[in-house]
Amino acid sequence: MDNAEMLTPKEVGKRIKERRNEIGISMPELGRRVGVNKSTIQRYETDGVNPNRSMIINGLADALQTTPEWLTGLSEEKEVKDEDGRTICEGEVLDHLNSFWDAVNRTVQPEVQRRFLTSTLCLLIDLFSITAQHYGRTLNEIDLLVGDETLKKSIQQYTIHVDDIIVPVYRREMEAPIEDMKRFLDGLLHIFDKGRTRVDTVYLYNILHDAQVRLNAANDSVAP
Repeated sequence: MDNAEMLTPKEVGKRIKERRNEIGISMPELGRRVGVNKSTIQRYETDGVNPNRSMIINGLADALQTTPEWLTGLSEEKEVKDEDGRTICEGEVLDHLNSFWDAVNRTVQPEVQRRFLTSTLCLLIDLFSITAQHYGRTLNEIDLLVGDETLKKSIQQYTIHVDDIIVPVYRREMEAPIEDMKRFLDGLLHIFDKGRTRVDTVYLYNILHDAQVRLNAANDSVAP
């Protein structure tokens, strides 16, 4: 961002809270990462942080997996990138995939078995992608609920704990996709069985297919 001006302390505080919620960590966890207690994090988010306090800003940026420039408003690029231009998340995924491939090539010699393991991993990744999309839907719904002014008044009036609202939303959206993951992994355990307990790859494909159909239906139900 050219000629960008630093944010005010309160605006920095808003970005701290935004990023903390975005990566899904609590105030105590963020405090643990930077070496302060929960009340200090709460003060940072509510009262703000002077953007010129580089030691605090740098520590928060590292803990929040973002850049000091984004926290202080000098950039709109919030994702940290490595020398290859990859974000932290992209780098971690690619590193794990490379590690998997190295291990398979090193220890599994028959090509047909390598293909089986690779195909299984691809199915599992596709299934987890569906789970991740459900998780995204959960976060979006929670954001809408938390931003509802009428609900905020009810929470204050009746002393409702916010978890009493968030937990049912999470469970309702995530129960089925997590159960799909459990069925898929259980199927892998029985794929080489003999007799009636044996599971074939068609069973695994069907789990993925049904999960995708369910996600499509959920997305269509809220489409404008």
